[in-house]
This record gives sequence, structure tokens and C-alpha cells, in this order.
Amino acid sequence: MISIVMPAYNEEQNIEATVRKCSSALGRLKLEGEVVVTDDGSSDNTQNILNSLKKEINNLVVVKHEKNMGYGAALFDAIMSAHGDIIVSIDSDGQFDIDELPLLLDRHKGGFKVVTGFRKVKKDSFMKVFANKCLVCLTNIMFGLKLKDANTAFKLFDAQVLRSIKIESRGYQTPTEIMVKLKASGYPIAEVGVTHSFREKGKSALGVIKTASDMLSFLVYLRMKVSLYRKRIINSL
Repeated sequence: MISIVMPAYNEEQNIEATVRKCSSALGRLKLEGEVVVTDDGSSDNTQNILNSLKKEINNLVVVKHEKNMGYGAALFDAIMSAHGDIIVSIDSDGQFDIDELPLLLDRHKGGFKVVTGFRKVKKDSFMKVFANKCLVCLTNIMFGLKLKDANTAFKLFDAQVLRSIKIESRGYQTPTEIMVKLKASGYPIAEVGVTHSFREKGKSALGVIKTASDMLSFLVYLRMKVSLYRKRIINSL
């Protein structure tokens, strides 16, 4: 069984199309599965839309945060509410194409318990594209990785493997944190090129300067934690 999980914060313009497309993809691919969405304290109509969709889409699970707790917390709660033995993470803004799920499943069938998409071409502002390239280089250097795009949201995991780590970040850092911790835990990571589209509707909640600052401070913390784990001073990530 496959659980497609996603956080949603003020995504009233995108959430219905994304949920419908994910649910339809499972049907077309003849996969048993569900779509799990955490409404992270949205102040717009996101929750009402999800409630309406739940009446129509039997395999939709909705998790509700009364207040905004951040991307990481929303993703974590979606993961913990999922019933599948395979978990696929994706963003709720429609920038990734769930129809490319078979690309990730093929690598999983080849033996990889962790499969991450990398954006073949990142469709975003120049500053966000540049910042992501810097992040990739820095993450690879700090943690000995060889990833093309650590912070892509479109990923696939064995549920047991993903739940073996604790997600601590609350924001944009979350996909990178997951890759770093799973790699440090000894899991090989497969990468697959995926399509990335411009956000057609709504506005991203991410600010480049604050996001970069938060990311740098979190990477320093994560580097220290991984070091302690490798020295067996702590026994879990």
C-alpha cells in the first residue's frame, strides 16, 4: 500500500487539483493507496476544501493543525497518520507531477528503500534557483553526499525506514534533513530526474533571506548531531 503525504498551508488555489491528481494516479496505476494531507493551520479556505473532498474521495485522510506549526511538523504528522508500507512525499502546490511516480517505484523495486527525485530544471525565481544550487553544494560537502538536489519534496521511502528517524526541522530544511539522516543511518539513496513546474496559483510562504539563514543554522546543528551519532555518543538521529 502506498501513502502519498503532503503538508498544506494556505493552498486553497492548488489543493483540490493536487489531491484529485494524486488520488487519480493511484487508480490509473492500479495501486492500493491513500492521500494524506495535513492542513497546517491555514487561514484561507484550504480546510473547507479538504473536508468537501473527503466526502467524495474515500482514500483521502485529512490531518488538522489548529495553528501553523511549520512544514516539517505538518509532514511528520502526515507520515505518522499514513497506513502505507511505502510513503511518497510531495508538495501540495502542484509543482511536481505525481504521474512520474513509476520512475521512483522502479528504483524502489530495484532494491532502494530511499528514492529521491531531483529537479531536472528547477522552475523558480533566479534567487531561489541560485540558493538551491548553493544548498546542494554545501550539503554535499558537509555530509559527504553526492546528491543533485537534496531538498526536493518528491521522494519515496519504505515507511519503516522513514519512521526510524526523528524529523526536527519545522521549515524548508525538512527534505534535506531526511536525506542527511537516512544516509548517516546507512541507507543508500537513489536519485531520479523529475519534472518541476512553475507555481501557477497562490504564493509561496518562503522568503529567500530568512529561509537561507534558517537553513544554514540548521545545517550546522545537523552536522554536530551526525558527528555525535557517528562517534556513538548518541544512539539515534
